[in-house]
Parts: sequence; structure tokens; C-alpha cells
Amino acid sequence: MKAGTSFREFVLPPVSSFRLRNGLKLFAVPLPDLPLVSIHLLIPRGAEADPVDRAGLADLSAEMLTLGTRKRSAFQLAAEMDGMGAIFSASAGWNVSSLQISGLSEDLERLQELLLEIYTEPAHSPEEFEQLKQRRIGQLIQQKDESQIIADECFQQTLFQGTPYDHPPYGTLESLPKLTNEDVKKFYADGFLSPGSFLVFVGDLSVDGVCRWVEGFFPPANRKKPEIREFRPSPPRGIRTRIIDRQDLTQSQIRLGHIGIPLAHPDYIPFEVMNYILGGGGFSSRLMQKIRSELGYTYGIHSLLEPRKVPGPFTISTFTPTDITFSCVQEIGAVLQSFLERGATAPERDEAVNFFTGSYPRRFETLSQIAQRIIQAELHEVGIEYLSSYPRRIAAVSLEEISRVARQYVHPQDLLAVIVGRADVFRRAFESLGPVEVLQ
Repeated sequence: MKAGTSFREFVLPPVSSFRLRNGLKLFAVPLPDLPLVSIHLLIPRGAEADPVDRAGLADLSAEMLTLGTRKRSAFQLAAEMDGMGAIFSASAGWNVSSLQISGLSEDLERLQELLLEIYTEPAHSPEEFEQLKQRRIGQLIQQKDESQIIADECFQQTLFQGTPYDHPPYGTLESLPKLTNEDVKKFYADGFLSPGSFLVFVGDLSVDGVCRWVEGFFPPANRKKPEIREFRPSPPRGIRTRIIDRQDLTQSQIRLGHIGIPLAHPDYIPFEVMNYILGGGGFSSRLMQKIRSELGYTYGIHSLLEPRKVPGPFTISTFTPTDITFSCVQEIGAVLQSFLERGATAPERDEAVNFFTGSYPRRFETLSQIAQRIIQAELHEVGIEYLSSYPRRIAAVSLEEISRVARQYVHPQDLLAVIVGRADVFRRAFESLGPVEVLQ
């Protein structure tokens, strides 16, 4: 531990893990203080498995699980959950699809039965599918003119072009109309009983009882692994700018960044500390101090490394008045370059470490939060010990490590810039940095 920092040793709630005879892995966390339980089923197949022209299929397939079984309609299922005061949902992220159900511990047996029914006996009702698809399309139509969403999606699509990450997990206005109920049925049959699926139980429960139930009633995992496209994102070379021309805007949305590192990388924790100082730490960060407080170019700016199994995006996001768009981007680049050359100060390092170690216990306040931390550790294959050692490893990050990871993983000369705004005002200025493409 370095001078200026302090933390209490974090005590992880008791986590038991088992590999059961049916091939499933089970995590159980008994917490008898409150009469509540939270159950999470994880299937290692998410939006990265969407076929090239079927963006949104994984997420749509997951939500269809909640819209009725062979025994109950969507209305009957929702009514039964409401009657117990239970909550259930399903969704797909990039690397995993998940089904969650939470309620009172006195209803655990019924909640388990309903989870199993939802998972193994989905109705795949054509009527529910069409209604869900139309709701999704309606949501995208409402969002299609929002400059912030346009910037986020264009940045993601461009940075990961040609990979399974080059589309939004919820789909697009081009892909969703193509999806059929047969697509959903096939996606479910091919991957939703796949090897690597696991369950997380947290709350007022018996570990032995949960083990017996999962082993006795859950179907064995499919031995055939679903096909996932292998890929490695190609980082930007030089500065490339894409401008989405919006003549109606008085402010520009700005996204700058490149490929980062995965959560399982040995330098991920030092990178987190470094990023807090650079742009993740709110008003105390270098980017906020310079771009907002000193120059007044924006009300807010932040940087973020998104944790994924493969390297995810490192993104700087902000907005600024149209006439200073190029100046804002130049100043962001200058902050990055200065950080690489001078590194962090001891007070900055101490503030970052104290923030992470002090706030870490708050990530485990609810049953669902505890489950999400376990899910993250298992999904990224870092082990449960990662959760208990995290504060200690954060506190051990040195100034030298901060400087090293900044120089090694932050590349101000190799950036993708995505701007949503009035192209005629700043296009020529950006051409001085490298190739520029204007999209209507």
C-alpha cells in the first residue's frame, strides 16, 4: 500500500461453486439476513453470435423466453410472477445471454420451477414474436434522430467493422424487419443449452438443496458447442474521421478512441486507475479539468474502457458547440499527449485508489449486484479470487505502472474520430489530421 491511500480488507460473501453431473456449473451464495432470493441463468452466447445480416437476434431470442411457455401464455406467466411479487427478465449482452428471476425465499421452489419452465419450454408464439419485433422497431424509430445514439453506434460499427461487434446488440432498422420466429427458434435450439452455461443463486437458501434441485431437474448441457466467429479487432492506424452530417444541430457529438484491452488482461486494473485520472474520475479528471473547467468547451467529458472477453473499445465522449468542434478534438489530443509524457501525480494516484477501494463494497450491496460480480468473474475466466483480491490489487498500483500502461495502451496518434454535426463548418480542419468521410 502506498502513502496517502488506505482501505479495509474486503470480505467477499461466502461463494460455493460446483460442477454438477449434468455438466452445469453452479455458484451458490447463502445470505440468510433477508428473506429474498435471486437466480441467474447464463448462456455463453450473446450478440457476438448474431448472423451477419441478423443483428439483434440474440437479444430478441432472450426476451422471447419471457413471453410465454408451452403451459402458460405471456399474460399468465406475468400474472403468476406478479402474484408472488417476483421479478423476471431476459436479455443478451455481447458474450452472454441471461435469464434472471428474483423473489421471496419462501417461494424459492416455485421460482425454480418457473425458471426451468421458461428456459426449457418456451412457447415461441408467432403473435408474441411479431408484437415484440414491432415494439423494438418502434423504439429504434424514436431513437434514430438522437445525435448521442448515432455517434455511439457509428463509433462502434466503424471501430469493429467486419467483426461480430460491428452492430448494436439490440439490432438495427435494417436487420430487425428481416428476423423471423423461425430464426429465434433456431438460435435457441443451437445455443441455449450450450456447454459453459452456469447458474448463480444468491440469498436465503440451502446450498445442498439448490445443488440437488439443479442436478435433479435441469437438463444436461448440450455437448455440441455453438459456432462463434473467431476474430481479432484491427486497431486504427493514424487518425481517421467519420462525420455524420446533421445541419440541424448547434452542437457536435464527439467520440474518439481505439481498441483497448480485455478485462482478463494483467494490465486491466492498472488501466482502470490510469483511466480514472485521465477521464473516468469526474470533475477531478484531466480531461474535465482542461476541456470543461479551463476552456469551457463542454459541460461534460469522460473516457471509458468497456470490459469484454476480447479487447473492447476505449472511448472518449463529449459534445461541444459547432464552431469549436475541431479545437475541442485538438485539445483532447493535447491532454492525452501530455499525460503520456508527464504521467500522473501522487495525489491523483491516491485519489483514484481511494475511490476504487472505498466504493468497492457498494458493488455488493444487493443480491443482484453480488450475482453480477460472480457472473463477470466467471464469464471473463478470472476466478472468484479476483473479486476478493481486487481492492488489494488496486492499492498496489504504482505511479510507474500508471505511466507504463498509459504509454502502452493509449494512442493519441492512432484514433478513430466520429463526429455528429455540421460537416461544412469543420470538415476541412479535420482533413489536416487524416482521411475524412462524410455520411448523410
